[in-house]
Amino acid sequence: MDNNGEKRRFEEEIGDEASWLQKWRKKGIFWEKVLTVGAIGWMVVLPMVIGGYVGRYLDRLGAGPQSVSWTMTCILIGLFVAGYSVWKVFFYKP
Repeated sequence: MDNNGEKRRFEEEIGDEASWLQKWRKKGIFWEKVLTVGAIGWMVVLPMVIGGYVGRYLDRLGAGPQSVSWTMTCILIGLFVAGYSVWKVFFYKP
């Protein structure tokens, strides 16, 4: 009977370890989602900021007609690039 008691105690310890591991895996899913949202944020913000700087540079240089705002144009181009990159990385299934 002593052998059965040790076996039961061992099974309880393994069950405790497994439940602890499952709890942490569930928490890991939350952090994966947080990281995904952060990655999408960087994928959207970075092209738009770069577009803003390039457009501001072109506006100061006086490139093209004065009626064109290169800052807004390049920010919009950055927005389209950002949308395409988010779609390509997260939603495109070849």
